[in-house]
Amino acid sequence: MSAVMGSGIVDLLVVGGGPAGTAAAFRARELGLSAIVIDYDDLMKRIRDYSKDKLILPSFGGGDKMCFPKGGELVECLQFQPVDKDQMCADWKELYKEHEIDSRVGLELTGLERQEQGHYRAATWDHNGRTEQCFEARHVVLAIGRGVPRRFDIPGNTDGIAYRLADPKAYLGEVACVLGGGTSAAEAVIAISNAKAQASDPSSVYWSYRGDKMPRVSKALAGEFFAAYVGNGNIRYFRKSDPAAIFVGNDRREYLAVRVDRRMMEGRPNELTLLEFPKEKCIACIGEDIPEALLNSVGIHLVTGGPKARKRMVVNRFLETCQENVYLIGDLLSQAYFETDDFDDDPAGFREIKHRGNVKSALRDGVRVAQVIEQRLAGKKDSEIDIEVGDAAADALSGTAIAEVSRPVDPGGPPRESLAEGRAEADTDALLIRVLPTGIEEEEYAVRADGVTTIGRGDCDISFPSDSMLAPHHGSVSHGEEGYVIRDDGGSTGVFLRVAPARKVELANGDLLRAGRQFLVITAEGGASALVHYGVDGKEIGRYPLEAGKTTVLGRENPDVVLDAEDKTLSRRHLAVAVEDGVVRVKDLKSVNGTFLRVRPARQLEHGDQIRLGQQLFTFSLRGETPLDEGVAAVVPTVTPATPASPTTTGTGEARVVFLGSGSDTPIAVAWRQTLGEAAEAAGVEITSECHSGICGSDPLRIVSGAEHLEAAVGDQERETLEELCELEPGPCRLACMTRVKGPVVVEILRQE
Repeated sequence: MSAVMGSGIVDLLVVGGGPAGTAAAFRARELGLSAIVIDYDDLMKRIRDYSKDKLILPSFGGGDKMCFPKGGELVECLQFQPVDKDQMCADWKELYKEHEIDSRVGLELTGLERQEQGHYRAATWDHNGRTEQCFEARHVVLAIGRGVPRRFDIPGNTDGIAYRLADPKAYLGEVACVLGGGTSAAEAVIAISNAKAQASDPSSVYWSYRGDKMPRVSKALAGEFFAAYVGNGNIRYFRKSDPAAIFVGNDRREYLAVRVDRRMMEGRPNELTLLEFPKEKCIACIGEDIPEALLNSVGIHLVTGGPKARKRMVVNRFLETCQENVYLIGDLLSQAYFETDDFDDDPAGFREIKHRGNVKSALRDGVRVAQVIEQRLAGKKDSEIDIEVGDAAADALSGTAIAEVSRPVDPGGPPRESLAEGRAEADTDALLIRVLPTGIEEEEYAVRADGVTTIGRGDCDISFPSDSMLAPHHGSVSHGEEGYVIRDDGGSTGVFLRVAPARKVELANGDLLRAGRQFLVITAEGGASALVHYGVDGKEIGRYPLEAGKTTVLGRENPDVVLDAEDKTLSRRHLAVAVEDGVVRVKDLKSVNGTFLRVRPARQLEHGDQIRLGQQLFTFSLRGETPLDEGVAAVVPTVTPATPASPTTTGTGEARVVFLGSGSDTPIAVAWRQTLGEAAEAAGVEITSECHSGICGSDPLRIVSGAEHLEAAVGDQERETLEELCELEPGPCRLACMTRVKGPVVVEILRQE
């Protein structure tokens, strides 16, 4: 296929549209240079993929120790206060448009070749136009972050296979295939399944993964996957399957062949079963890699050296690689890189430079490289180049001022105007309080006392347009003579009411319960009641008869019925079901995760009830009622610094954790699945922990006691950050943003300079 050439030779080609690449392009514009930004996925991809409700803070990853880079008015626009990650993406993309910064999305760098005239010819693959496109540039800036899409090592042309889900509707009309066993694969399967169901498309979506067991769908997606699997009936999955080849069919279309079975029979050749999927209907959610093969192809290699014999990227003081006029910036250099004055020197003598993985650091890299390029194009010798970035005259916000800034409204929520109106309605006596996965109460929404308050993805009183698990009009809360009622208005993923531990709830035939990752359906046949048990994949696991006058306890460890001993989202004794006077009733046994009942079609609400719609969790609150946390011990014994008292686990399943060095030795509660960083933030303990991915190194802790109560061992990313950036021993020390607890722990905050 012939290549399409870009227009003319530009001063710099920026590969990667994240913070580093954006700063390089913006500063280049200010300096009068021509630049093009290309990205295989989208501008601000990494920020876009941060967890929902994540604030980007100027202090992230030690950013409170550095200033924003000094530049012109355009670079100054990149300074920010604490901002929602989606809002940051929208704001910065708008700056691209407003200032006409040339950016091309969907282009992936595939090769780089130096021309006789001294400039570079960059070959890219256009994933949208499905053709090769080439650019010529005097300087090339690689700002591709921590990785590029992982490739299939199979015969045939894999170009054109998607590596993320852009539009579920693009997969209508034919069978689709999602490959991979992670969260992004699960999200793609659910979204395509729902799109096909809404469009009455009879074709299915196939989920292929290499493992021999069903992938563990995350807690947040378990209910949505079950609803899609059972409700839509269009999900097919194949374990122990993998892609085999790309081939051209008789219709001249390209297909991906996926091996789903291999039979070995004595005396006969082995037999393979392959399924064929149109290549454009396939998504590969198989992770990312640092593009060593691409870098190696242009003569840039990771080198083992430095005082600790580590494997690092190598650049000179201009962030230039061994290839003249090719630069590395941003997260390709994190956690550390080597700097040298001579690439031919012994790598053991290379200087190791720490590199913070934060937005400010990336912005400074981009500004620095653009200024180096401008001076080189002006004819300055390397010895004459000024590489000082400089600090902005005024930081957008210092780390000490963060607490004074209120959290912005989630951009997926209702418009700011309607929210303001809702807050102004002081005469309402009911509220829905949105609760984040961390347990933090995020926002309040007024519930009408004289009508219906609608909730959904479309034009509703409370709207979350980005929540694909919500129907346009999903559920509603109404008020009548009997009080407030929650209603399921037809959303495919249902409305769920959490069963309060303090009371029994009456069940009817066909009612659906969710406990951890397990689902239970009440049946009554021939006068006998039973529980039908389904797993997260929708398969029936078992049936448990319910005897009159007897209580059946279900859970993970030592109950009457073990639902799944490996499901850590289940409590040991999670719930109890009893038949009393011919009526089936359920009681939650103060489980950590709760027991949820699907609303069919309506249920009365009481103060403190929790309801789940799509990916949203709300607490229903009546003004003037008893506080929601009444009954939990309010007085915790003070711990002296010399002898830290052992924290305890409360009756609600919360772990008590002591943060030594915080100015207070009083144990605080850590909700289930909260990290220590999230718990500290919620309790007002001064600790920096915003990245939640283990790369910033700004939040190390020393485990004083209770190491056996940590949920998981140190992972590779956390280990590298502790060893390389913090210079601490992994195990005895942990990162707050990566450490979750399941019991009492005492930790010491270690301040990083």
